Amino acid sequence: MTDKANLSPYQGVPLVAQEAELLELLEEMIGEPIPAGRIGFYTTGFKYAQHHVIGLSLQNKGLESLPASISTLVNLEKLYLRDNRLITLPDTIGLLQNLKNLDVFNNRITKLPKTIGRLDRLQRFDLSRNYIATLPESIGSLQALERLGLLNIQLEALPGSIGKLRNLWDLIASINHLESIPDSVGELTRLTRLVLHANKLRSLPETLGNLNNLELLSLHTNQLSVLPATLARITTLQVLRLESNPLNPLSATHKRWITSLKSQGCGVRI
Repeated sequence: MTDKANLSPYQGVPLVAQEAELLELLEEMIGEPIPAGRIGFYTTGFKYAQHHVIGLSLQNKGLESLPASISTLVNLEKLYLRDNRLITLPDTIGLLQNLKNLDVFNNRITKLPKTIGRLDRLQRFDLSRNYIATLPESIGSLQALERLGLLNIQLEALPGSIGKLRNLWDLIASINHLESIPDSVGELTRLTRLVLHANKLRSLPETLGNLNNLELLSLHTNQLSVLPATLARITTLQVLRLESNPLNPLSATHKRWITSLKSQGCGVRI
């Protein structure tokens, strides 16, 4: 039970003193109070429970950095920071052990701290529309991760450790500079959505055929001339997009596969 002597009010809400101080600091940085109540991708506010901040959203506030003391929000579960000017995240972000949702969509982040791998309860991580050419190998430690958004971040390669994200079902890495994807992607057997269009992919690993829960596979607008033979093992697809690739004539196996998918109602573009 929290000692009332250690509480401090923020916007009329009694919070643990360190957490109230952090909100006051953020208020100074954005130039306006942070209201208590509803939070979301496109709102500004905080949620609390038992004198702790459990949710924080600061959308489009011109933030260029987060204070290292963000780590005082030890009960934080959701952190939404869309449409700011963040260049990096502090190393202390890894201390937010209860974080389940981290959204930094549309910022200016160029590098992630290695400590990001300590967020072992993180379920959703959206990095889309930033400037991150490479991801740290520690990203493979995010064992609870279910959704990973990497759309349009100037990404040049996926780390081999991506295959350790065994709970991942949604991976979006379109509009980047990927020329290949690691074999380990084939270990993501819970994937239902794999979105890789508008890259520079020249080949795909044979391990892709292991993704036997895949429902959407988007590979259009790449440099693919051949498809791995194992791709024909995937019979669960509902959407398959292969157009705008310099594909060689499909093999007999792939032709039968495409015909079978269409007969099952799969939307195929090739």
